[in-house]
Amino acid sequence: MRIADRSFLVAVAASALLVMPAAAQEAREVTLAEALRRAEVVTPAIIQARGALRSAELQTRTNVMRYIPELTFPIRADYNVSTGQQRLDPVTGLLIGGSVTNPSYSVGARANLTLFDGFNRERTLSASRSREDAADASLRSSLFQSRLSVTNAFFDVLANQQLLRVNEAAVARARQQLAVATARFQSGAGQRGDSLTAVVQFGQARQQLLTAQANLATAEAALGRLIGESGRVSAAEDSSFYQSVTVLDTASLRQEAIAASPAVRSAEATLDANKMALRASRSGYWPTITASAQSDWTANKFNDYTLEPRRNLLFSMNFQPWSNLQRETQIENAAITVDNSEAQLADQRRLVASQLTQQFAALANAQESIEVAGLSVQASDENLRVVEQRYRLGVGTIFELLQAQEQLTQAQVTEIQARFSYLRAKAQIEALLGRTI
Repeated sequence: MRIADRSFLVAVAASALLVMPAAAQEAREVTLAEALRRAEVVTPAIIQARGALRSAELQTRTNVMRYIPELTFPIRADYNVSTGQQRLDPVTGLLIGGSVTNPSYSVGARANLTLFDGFNRERTLSASRSREDAADASLRSSLFQSRLSVTNAFFDVLANQQLLRVNEAAVARARQQLAVATARFQSGAGQRGDSLTAVVQFGQARQQLLTAQANLATAEAALGRLIGESGRVSAAEDSSFYQSVTVLDTASLRQEAIAASPAVRSAEATLDANKMALRASRSGYWPTITASAQSDWTANKFNDYTLEPRRNLLFSMNFQPWSNLQRETQIENAAITVDNSEAQLADQRRLVASQLTQQFAALANAQESIEVAGLSVQASDENLRVVEQRYRLGVGTIFELLQAQEQLTQAQVTEIQARFSYLRAKAQIEALLGRTI
């Protein structure tokens, strides 16, 4: 063999060594259930929604307490000092000191209760309970939105793991083909152009593998952030992910989502709360009747510090027929809020229906694409086997072989994309419904 040819073969072998795959960084593996559980603890939107729910519950308790009398227990101690000149008492003729002290103290108990306030308490309590329902629905919506984000991130990792394996297989095929082309060239049965083409194909396959590794690292880092990890997190495979659901009753699912979707329930509860707030704002046209009871025990120096009781019971009525339009402005603003809430509820229902239509179509399309992609992989694999045999026998060309390899790789990628498009559409439908299907 000529020196130039030997140099060429050395260059080919060196190229193969330079593009050997790099070792991937180790990543902690989690299951989907574990990822969802951990995300519920660290997701800011869920933490905020839980805080809003606690705040709404406290407000409801506060409004319930308005039906109970307000109790206070005043305790007071005084030390009165008056100064002046000595003088004669005009009655007794006795000399009276100029400075007089009179220490005293008192204890008491007071109770105030609103007997009637134009039904303001009842309507305010109903509004707070509706806001509590809205906060609970908002928390549920946040939970399912978090589940959707984590599920999609989890599936991104799984998809990139499978794409990485596809690219590793492509690199292995390209390396094998490079070895075959090199061996044929050494034996004189092949051409130098075939070996050069094999080197280029091997480099391209390696470049795609590096891209797949980078995409996997990005997906694993994103999943780690969602579940509270600072590093990369790998996704555990589960065969149950790829089980196709039975034919969906889209009509009943649509009705269920429009009626009971977490986002719809939150909008409905908010509307109910705003309606009750509007009714509560009209209570100012009614008089307010309150009752107050008071008991005090007072003692001082002049009665030898003997506690003397005093009791008082008071009923009062307050009525304000005119408030310089402040009350009317408040009512009008509350009515505007109700109108806005009604529009938001109607739009939310239309949004849920629109998203369901989109995801039902995506689910059906992905399901069909999975079957077609599976057949395409089988056909491409068989075609590659035939073309490889033809090339080994010297009947086929290197370009036919490379084309067959590319077709198989693309068919495998398409199958993975279709499979995870189906899973993402299914996850989106579950987020809209607020339950699994």
